[in-house]
Amino acid sequence: MALKTNEIESVVFNAIKSFLNENRVLKKENLIRYIKSYFSKSSINLNERSIIENIESLIKKGRIVEGSKLISEDVLNNPKRRKIYEFIRENPCVYFNTIVTSLKLSNNLVFWHLNVLLKFNFIKKSMIENHEIYFDKSIPHGNIKKLYFQNKEISKKILNCLKNDEIGINQSRLSEKLKIHPKTIKKYLDILEEIGLIMKKKISKKEILYFLK
Repeated sequence: MALKTNEIESVVFNAIKSFLNENRVLKKENLIRYIKSYFSKSSINLNERSIIENIESLIKKGRIVEGSKLISEDVLNNPKRRKIYEFIRENPCVYFNTIVTSLKLSNNLVFWHLNVLLKFNFIKKSMIENHEIYFDKSIPHGNIKKLYFQNKEISKKILNCLKNDEIGINQSRLSEKLKIHPKTIKKYLDILEEIGLIMKKKISKKEILYFLK
């Protein structure tokens, strides 16, 4: 029986689900043999090349992952994994330790579930300021740095201070007002300017004022 391209992927996926239902870990070479056998007694004719192409397509789409016993549709069936995923969606750019302490789960358990979510592309991770942060896959990588610093406590203090000071404020005054070391203030002012949240205006050779953008 001849099938359309989208139909082939669908029947291959059904065969993969049957393979995994027998509590098997997905390994491509074993899967290819299984699928060939699966269709050997049916009216569906699939050659090995077609089987491999469809397996690779499903892997690329994140519907299956080598080395796993799951398919993407089953990933959130685990209550704790779903809880971790929903927490990350509600708290983008969250730290590993924050997930552990907020949800009162063990390090090993959180690590395991995060890896599953990453493998199936439900979430992504990035490194900022030597911290690994986790966020939902729907957030573009280009927005992550901005989102991270918007949510950071020291950034919030600076932004709120500028919000309440429309005439502008210089670095030293900001440092005094927030009781934060001048070098730290300078570091975050530079970052907030770089990501487009604030702007500066040179008043004289020695004075620069900062404003909310």
